[in-house]
Amino acid sequence: MVGYYISTGDEEVGSKFIPYVFGDNGLGKLIKEHISNKDYGDDLKLLLIQYYVEGKFSRYLPEEPKLGNYKKKDRNIAIAIGVPCRLFHSRNEFERREFVVDSTLNAVNVVREKLEKKKLDINFDSLLSDLKEISKKFLETQGSYSKI
Repeated sequence: MVGYYISTGDEEVGSKFIPYVFGDNGLGKLIKEHISNKDYGDDLKLLLIQYYVEGKFSRYLPEEPKLGNYKKKDRNIAIAIGVPCRLFHSRNEFERREFVVDSTLNAVNVVREKLEKKKLDINFDSLLSDLKEISKKFLETQGSYSKI
């Protein structure tokens, strides 16, 4: 239901950001483990959160979350989120985790706002409730993701 895509400006920033989503205890992995088999309705198969992480060679970095169009045939939608250095790289461990959680929950709310007008069969209340529970576990995880 919720998936991630990460584009990084270079390998160094990639190694700092990617573990927070795809690492052993990353939010994306926790989401996949806990809600991949849950049913949130018939009209949304994938909500893709696309992170564009600032680095030496960044080409695209949206200032505000940029929502794509809902694709009825595939039942999916994507939202692009820019990750500038000031909001992630220069932060401490907990603040980085908060960024990933806050941006994920915000992305779901932005999608909800747009798709509720279409009267689709999507249980956003249940999805958000599950994501908040998973996010709580993610924020409480001990240890460091970064290699800094």
